[in-house]
Amino acid sequence: MEIRQLEAFAAVFSAGSVTAAARLLDRSQPVVSRQIQDLEHELGFTLFTRTRPQVTLTDQGRQFYEEVHNVLAGLQQLDTRTREIARGQPRPLRVAATFSLGATLVPAVVGRLERTAPVFEDKMNIDTMLPSDVVQAVADGQADIGITSLPMDLGRCQLHWSGQAPCMMALPVGHPLASRDVVRLSDLGDATVITMSNRSGLRHRLSTALLQDSPADKPRRHIETTSYVNALMLVRAGVGVALADPFTIATVAPDNVVFKPIDIHVPYMMGVLTHRDRTLSGEGQRFVQAMWDYAVERIPRFVRGDPSGLPTFHDPSEPAAPADGQAV
Repeated sequence: MEIRQLEAFAAVFSAGSVTAAARLLDRSQPVVSRQIQDLEHELGFTLFTRTRPQVTLTDQGRQFYEEVHNVLAGLQQLDTRTREIARGQPRPLRVAATFSLGATLVPAVVGRLERTAPVFEDKMNIDTMLPSDVVQAVADGQADIGITSLPMDLGRCQLHWSGQAPCMMALPVGHPLASRDVVRLSDLGDATVITMSNRSGLRHRLSTALLQDSPADKPRRHIETTSYVNALMLVRAGVGVALADPFTIATVAPDNVVFKPIDIHVPYMMGVLTHRDRTLSGEGQRFVQAMWDYAVERIPRFVRGDPSGLPTFHDPSEPAAPADGQAV
């Protein structure tokens, strides 16, 4: 198996045809075709279903692409880093974050550090992705630090810290509930709700808190998205209401959107993670600490989370209910 074969395979998938892939790679069409055929022969299975002029991945081809994509990304990173080493540049600080935290917490902390003591010397990489991909990026060595919503299966990663704070309701200005001090979810009626994709138990809880008041109720009309920022823009457009995470609320204040507490405690939990077998650089450790400091100072009712990364569903700011027979 040769790198040029893998490049040809990835290019055909991306371009949609052998002809387009050949132009992309600056190779002849017969050469790319031969490289794909040789790769299929070596693998022992077919990569593409050929329906001229387009080609589509087979099921086995799609599984193989998931592995090839990581390999090629690693090689590209190696090539970039090799050039940096040749120029005497230090290794960049690489951060992977969820879409929402990458758009809120990360810029806020980098900006704060830039005004005092910059966190990186020459270069910093910030990639945004789904929570599961954040964990994978750190596990695969593609990122030094991961910043993600929780809970998640951390695999080979470890939490430096985790914390949680309550979500609030985002409503359009002029909404009948926008003047309330506290919004009761039971008062939402048939309002369209904007929810997060159900990729974890916590996100499922966030969604079901809005979609219906009880199992017997008819689910509300809703839009599902992967980003709290997307949700706020939909609220701003008057489409519906959404639960907003506290980091987004602290850094993004769209016009014509108001935030209100709700009558139940819906926790948003996040954490900062690294690979358990790799030592984090001094600048990385400083960035991790700066994120904690920012969260403690700027996020209302932010509390340290459990080392397991699981949220506490009772409000930590209120006394726990006494056990039977126990004096208050």
